[in-house]
Amino acid sequence: MAGPTVRRRRLGIELQRLREAAGATRLDAAATIDCSPARIGHIELGRNPPSKSDLIVLLRHLYGADEETLAALEELRKEASKRGWWSTYSLPEWLAGYVGLEYDATSVRCLELELIPGLLQTEQYMRTIFTLGGPKPLSAKQVDRHVAARLHRQERLTGDSPLQLTAIISQAALERCSRDETLAAPQLAQLLDRASWPNIELRVLPFALGLHVGMAGPFTLLTFPDQLLPDAAYQEYAVGGHVIDDQAVVSQLATLFSELRSKALGPNESLDLITQLAEHHE
Repeated sequence: MAGPTVRRRRLGIELQRLREAAGATRLDAAATIDCSPARIGHIELGRNPPSKSDLIVLLRHLYGADEETLAALEELRKEASKRGWWSTYSLPEWLAGYVGLEYDATSVRCLELELIPGLLQTEQYMRTIFTLGGPKPLSAKQVDRHVAARLHRQERLTGDSPLQLTAIISQAALERCSRDETLAAPQLAQLLDRASWPNIELRVLPFALGLHVGMAGPFTLLTFPDQLLPDAAYQEYAVGGHVIDDQAVVSQLATLFSELRSKALGPNESLDLITQLAEHHE
């Protein structure tokens, strides 16, 4: 079953479809329930679910929906209003939004240039990364919460319907990891283990490739079950991150990922390279 993030987005898509079918604008909808057009935008983008009373007023008095549609969307609204497990970790809003989508995705494709992908990191590696901080370093408690949340996210790789993960990692990320004597052995060993799982494909972009089309930065692509949502993309940077809904941009990133995957080392060659690095720490 879809989680609250996907349900909010599905509800928003349906409300936007009904509004447009009724020939109404966001300004019309805002006037109907006495709110700002920005709030209607947030509802339609799945950022916030509407209240029950606002849903009823919009459907009955502006969109002309029948009672069956109202009942179905009210059930969806109630499910969309529930909090996901990630809400208990005090994650920043931009990250919580992504985690909610990742929880509902069936497949994730990611490109990483400097870091080991989060879903494949050891606890020690992620703790070190979070402790390094940035413009605004995390407190010890915040580091603990971020580590716990990331470990929880990794549970999607196991279970009855595990997430399908395709990860392309630059050799640079592996080399940086191998330079840290306290992190290298367990992290490289975990990569070798995870790459043997049937739902994980790991490929390395070698230095020998030289300059390549993915050098502008890392990104992640998400696919959802049963077309609940169109594919989405996610990009993270030093002070935040954002989900990309624009299908033209998502399509371009998907094409870019396919090109990089074809140029990366194959799964067996990638494992050979990681094994060579790991042998230096045995």
